[in-house]
Amino acid sequence: MPDTIGAEDDLDCLKAWAERAHAPSLEALLGRHEGLMRRAAAVALGRTGRLDPGLVDEAVQEARLRLMTALAKYRGEAAPATFLAAVARRAALDELRKEGRHRGRMLRVLALGPLEEGGGGDPARDLEAQAGAEAARAALEDLGEPERSLVYLRDAEGLELRELAQVFGLAEGTVKSKLFRARRRLRSRLEREGWMP
Repeated sequence: MPDTIGAEDDLDCLKAWAERAHAPSLEALLGRHEGLMRRAAAVALGRTGRLDPGLVDEAVQEARLRLMTALAKYRGEAAPATFLAAVARRAALDELRKEGRHRGRMLRVLALGPLEEGGGGDPARDLEAQAGAEAARAALEDLGEPERSLVYLRDAEGLELRELAQVFGLAEGTVKSKLFRARRRLRSRLEREGWMP
C-alpha cells in the first residue's frame, strides 16, 4: 500500500475495527504497515533473524494475531504505526525467548538486506560500501535491547522520542540518554575501525 496514506486513515481503520470488527479495515492498516512491522521484528531478532529468516515471518504473524485484540486497548498516545511497531517488536522478542535464542542482534542499520547486485556502479566503491555496512551492523550487534531497537526506530524509521518513550514504557529523558550512549558507543567503535573520520 502507498506510504502517502497518513495517520488519519490509520485512525479511521482503527475505529472501524474497534467499533464493528471490520476485518477489511484491520487488513488495510496492517498491510499499510507490514514493512515497518517486519523491520521492527527483524531488528529485535537481530543476527538470529538473519540466520533464520522464517523467524521474522513467525514474529510478524504473531504480532498480527496479537493486534486483533491489542488494538482495542490502543489509547492514541502514540501514532498507530508506532504502536504496531512496538507490538511487532514484543512479538519478536517473545519468539526469541520461546525458541531459546537469546543471542539476537541488530540486522540492519538503514536498509535490510545486501546491496543490490548489478547496480552499474564502481565495484570497488560498492565493496567498500558493503564492508562499511557490515561494520555498522557488527557494531549495532553489540548493543543490547532495547538500545538497538531504540536506535533503529528513531534513526532509521524516524519515530518520535515521545512515542518511543510511551511504547517502551520509559521516560522521554531515559530514551534520550539511552540513544545518546548507544550512538556514542557505535561512533567510537566505527572510529576505532577506521569507518568514520
